[in-house]
This record gives sequence, structure tokens and C-alpha cells, in this order.
Amino acid sequence: MGVLAGRKAIVTGGAQGIGAAIVRGLLAAGSKVAIIDRQIEKAQALADDLADGLGDGACAIGADLGSPAECRSAVVCARDTMGGLDLLVNNAAPGRNRAMIGRIADADWSEHESIVLHATANMVEAALADLAASGQGAVVNVSSVVAGAVALEQCSVPYHVCKAGLDQFTRWLAVRCGGAGVRVNAVAPGLVNRDDGPKLTDNPTNRRIVEAVVPLRRAAASREIAEVVIFLASNAASYVTGQVLVVDGGLGVNEVFGASLRAFNAAGEVGGR
Repeated sequence: MGVLAGRKAIVTGGAQGIGAAIVRGLLAAGSKVAIIDRQIEKAQALADDLADGLGDGACAIGADLGSPAECRSAVVCARDTMGGLDLLVNNAAPGRNRAMIGRIADADWSEHESIVLHATANMVEAALADLAASGQGAVVNVSSVVAGAVALEQCSVPYHVCKAGLDQFTRWLAVRCGGAGVRVNAVAPGLVNRDDGPKLTDNPTNRRIVEAVVPLRRAAASREIAEVVIFLASNAASYVTGQVLVVDGGLGVNEVFGASLRAFNAAGEVGGR
């Protein structure tokens, strides 16, 4: 029996990337999972694929999480399909638009506010009564290390600001929902090699830089982020709420100048070959 045997979970943005790894991890831990994603074909394909190896515990629900009404209807559909609700994982986020990097007022504010903040609020509000009724309700929000640091050339300012807002919203929700017996936490990944598409460290220069600046000398695998979500959802974390758990291999505690110097030297070694 898995640590989440019998639980019923929602994962938003679960059709690909870290979200898909969370879906796989939850299923392996014994949960039923509703994948809520506007990419319904991808979500259904994942559910069908997982049905072959992990039983019939996954279902796919199409929804535009930018719509409060669709958030509510998706939660009701998931609850009715699974026969209850114990866990909500708010993972959905807009795709990164590199054209928005460096912009200020004319950046992609509405997309990030709508999905990272408003959709999380709408999903929690829609799910809260069911989470409270379960007796073991939990919410896990997927944040990022750039909530507390600046990656100027990697993502837009709304991504930074909304992830920082999500961290504070996590703490606020923990206080607001604690009386109902619902725990609320977040996980903040650092550098991750996602399962689908090109990996960060496929590039030799990137790989040498990661090895130089990350104390564990590698990027995370998506499943390692999923395992932290499973911990926060499980009884092992029954007295943990209001926390943002950073999963970055120690990147954030590295002294910046020394790490930058090692990265510069590592990149130079690759370039000189």
C-alpha cells in the first residue's frame, strides 16, 4: 500500500512537465488523480498511458483555469468522478514567453496573475469544503526559486512576482484553512530536467555550469519534485503547514561570487574544447 492509498487528488497543469511527474508519483503512492489541463488531448493521453502501468486511477478533465466558473466545474467533476477529494496540487502556469523577458509594464502580467494567483484562489475556494470534509485535506502549490531570487534573462517579471505572491498566498491560506483541518504548503523547485522535451543539461555548457554551481552537482529529476509533493500531502507531514519547501540541490545557499566564478571557469573549459 502506498503512503497515499485511497486518497483522491487534483493536479492542475498535469498534462506535461513537472505536473505529469506529480501525477505519476501520486498514482504510484496509491492516489486517484484528476488531471486538470486545458490541453485535454495531452491530459487524456497521459491518463491512458498511465492506465496501462498504474491501474485506472487517472482521469482527464479539460478546463480553462483562467475562468472561475471552469475552475468550479472542474473541481465538481473531479470530486464526483473520484468519489471525494483529499488533495489539491496547484501546478498550472503559463508557458514562458521569451519575448516578455526584460519588459516591465507591458510584460505578460495578466497571463501569470490569472493562472498562478487567481486560478489557485478559485481552485482552493471551490475545493475547500471537500478538502475539509476528507479529514486529511491538503493543498500543495508549485512555486519556484525565482520567487525569492531574480533570473533576469530566464523569465519575465510577472513570473517572478506571481510566484512570490504564491508563496505569501500559501502562508495566508495555511492560516485561513488550518481551522478546517486543511494543510497548505508549497514546493519551490530549482533547476529541473523535465521528462519531456530537451533537458537543461543536454547542453554541455549548461551541464558543466550546473555541476559547478549546484552543491549536489546536478539538476533535479522531475520525480524528485513529485516526491516532495507526496511528502507534503502525506501523514508524514501532518503537522507541517504554511511552509515553502525549496528543492534546489543547495543552489540557493551557494555564495554568489564563488559560484559564478566556478560557472565562468566551467563554461570556459567547455568553450575551449
